[in-house]
Amino acid sequence: MCELTEEGSEKKSYALNGKEEAEAALEKGAENAECHLWYAVLCGQLAEHEGIQRRVQSGFSFKEHVDKAIALQPENPLAHFLLGRWCYQVSHLGWLEKKTATALFESTLSATVQDALQSFLKAEELQPGFSKAGRVYISKCYRELGKNSEARQWMKLALELPDVTNEDSAFQKDLEELEVILGE
Repeated sequence: MCELTEEGSEKKSYALNGKEEAEAALEKGAENAECHLWYAVLCGQLAEHEGIQRRVQSGFSFKEHVDKAIALQPENPLAHFLLGRWCYQVSHLGWLEKKTATALFESTLSATVQDALQSFLKAEELQPGFSKAGRVYISKCYRELGKNSEARQWMKLALELPDVTNEDSAFQKDLEELEVILGE
């Protein structure tokens, strides 16, 4: 429901309810990879509606639960895709977010574009064509690493996939920008 609604407070309400349900599920089965995965997703959804301190806190929680999901179910492409997104976003954090994390949580948020790329490639290895958004991220990572030939290849592969999720549709603009930047 969170993905289907447009209104911010309604999205937050659905995400909060979902997170509470996921917490209850984790209390019953902490060894369930899917519970950890969906808890992480809901932390991410809630972070979109929070201030910087809560966003950073949600980021740590997101990473913790994605890591647990991967440890429990290493062949899950969604878990690797989500880790890739986390790494990509952390690699693009500004100075203020990084300093906030260090000051409030005595821990740094650290990830590189290369880390993100490895996670996205792992998801693709586990299930080729898993996600159009994943292929767009792979293209963006390669471009940022100065590997335009590989970026162009993954951009073309992304264009071959249909839009399955709202996120896939949202990446159409990114694909158009990549086409202009990379040529072809």
